Formats: sequence, structure tokens, C-alpha cells
Amino acid sequence: MIGNRIKYGAILLIEIALLIFFHNFFFFYLMLITVMLAVVSLVISRRVFSALTVKTDIPLESVGERNDIPVDFTVINPTFFPLPGVRLGYRVENGFYPNEEKQEMTLPVRRGSHTFRWNISSVYAGLVTLTGETMRMQDYLGLKVFEKSWDNSSRISVFPQSDEIIMNIVENTFSQGEDNDSDSSDATEDVTQIKDFRLYAPGDRMQRVNWKISSKYDDLYVKEFELMYDRILTLLIELRRDSDEVGFLDELMTAFYSAAVRLIDMEITFNVSWFDVDKGQFRQEKVDDEDSLHDALRQIFMMRSYEGFEAFIRYKESRENKNDTAVYFTTPGFDMQSGGRIGVYKDKVVLICL
Repeated sequence: MIGNRIKYGAILLIEIALLIFFHNFFFFYLMLITVMLAVVSLVISRRVFSALTVKTDIPLESVGERNDIPVDFTVINPTFFPLPGVRLGYRVENGFYPNEEKQEMTLPVRRGSHTFRWNISSVYAGLVTLTGETMRMQDYLGLKVFEKSWDNSSRISVFPQSDEIIMNIVENTFSQGEDNDSDSSDATEDVTQIKDFRLYAPGDRMQRVNWKISSKYDDLYVKEFELMYDRILTLLIELRRDSDEVGFLDELMTAFYSAAVRLIDMEITFNVSWFDVDKGQFRQEKVDDEDSLHDALRQIFMMRSYEGFEAFIRYKESRENKNDTAVYFTTPGFDMQSGGRIGVYKDKVVLICL
């Protein structure tokens, strides 16, 4: 912009010098035209900029971790005049950890309404919010920059990826009662029973195949599980701020999500519990399918991390005289005397059966 102003000022000075030297009306009119061009450029640009609106929309409700997030930017210019472009500054924030990143992009300003798609990314799972901050635009001659804020935001839930390590730990733990060759030292007491057998369907995991039944009937049969009638299974999540490393919570959510996905695949209904530090409440949601799991995750993504083992303390207080079982997702620093360890994920997350 400074370079454009210098060029414009130099042209205007040259025209004034020619007018003084030659005393010719041609240079006078030329000077007037130059001045009027700047005035027209500023007036029209200001009018377009004041009428200009930008809206954002994320067409997806959710996306998997480490995938591109499509964002539609709609530029609405109700005036007759197009402009070279508008620079949009926006903030992408994940409030669960929290972390944020500021970005800027330039979009053309044509007459009418036009939508442009731009991809953003999120390193961690959570509730990602895109919020508009500033909108800037130059006039046609590049002499002045107009700036204003634009209040528009869109949200999307970014769900964790599932990990086979945790999925296998969970399945081996809760199905060991049916298979005598399971390693009982790696799991606690069996809290499931075989409900039925059915024919193998595309998408079923091979680990669920019962080879004895399958060999008997010369076809693949898979196991269907259910909890014992007097058991309530809970996945207890400790949203503990174990260190300044934001990646720790991401590992914890990956472990929890993997366990939940496997239990849903095993057709086992369970509860998801956590501690809401802002309200000082112990929260619990029932999960029996993928939709209810995602609803619980969206609520967890609104939480804030904390120090201590608050979820465990509140869980122990709330389960008096209850014959239930919980898989506790916490840090390796937890006191192991409270339960039996059933698995460790990447040396950061410990699964304990309470």
C-alpha cells in the first residue's frame, strides 16, 4: 500500500509540475482526472466494503482425527461493483486442550454471492471452532486499507482414531470367560457371558469367530455378548492435567474411544462417566450405539482438564452398595492398589479395572 501511495503521489506531483511549467489546461484536466480517480476509488471501495458480508459453514457435523475439515466461505457482495479481493483473518481453536491457530486467506469479491471451499486441519480430537476476526480490503488504487471485524463462527466435532491395541485389550478382558486359552493374568474377572451365536456378516471382526461352533456347522459363526444381569459396566475418564503436554489428553481420548468402539461392536451397553470441574458434578451418560457415544464425546469435549483424580473419587462415592465394574482411564501415576491393571497405552494411559 505504501508503494502505491508513493507512485500516486509522484504522478500527481509530475502533473502539477507540468501544469506550472507549460500553463496548459490539458495538464490541469489530467491532474483533476487523477484526483477524481482516487476519490472514486475510495468512495466505491468504502461502499462495497460496508455492504460486504462473509459467512462460514462447515458442511460436516463430525470428522475423524487428522483428516481435512472442509469449510465453505460465502462472500456476499450486494453492490454492482466487484473488487480484487478481501483478506479474511480467522481463528481455529480447540477448546478441549486448549490450543488455537490464527490464519488468513484472500478471496475475490465478485458481484452477488459466491462460495469458496477451504480445508483446515486439527492435530487433536475435540470440538474445533472456526471464528472470524478481521476483514481487510484495499481500494482499487491500493491507497487505503479498510478494516472491520466479522462475527461468524462454525463448529465441528473431531473424533479420535481407534487403536487396535486398546480394542484387543478390551475384547480379551471381557470375553475371556468363553475361551479357556485366554491369559487370565492380563485381565480381571469375567463380567460378560455369551448371549448367542449367529452367522458371520461382512464387517464382523475375526476375533469374534467361534471356531469350535464354526467347524461343527461348516460355516463361520460369531459370538454375541451381554453383561451379567447384576453388572453395570462404566468407562471412567480422568480428565487429568498430568503435564503441560497437550498430547497426553489426546492419547487418553484415543484409548477411551477405542475401548468404547470395541464394546459397541461386542453389543455391550455401558456408561461413560467423567468429572465436570466447572460445575463440580460427576457426569454419566449411557451408551449403546455409535450415535450415543458421539453425543457423550461432544459433552466431554466441552470439559476443562484439572489436577488430581477427581473422577475416581466421585465414582467411588457414587457406587456404594452397587455391584458394578469400571474401566478407569488415567495416568501411570495412579495408585495401583485401587484395582487391577488391564493394560497400558503408549506409557501414558493406564487402564485399570475397578
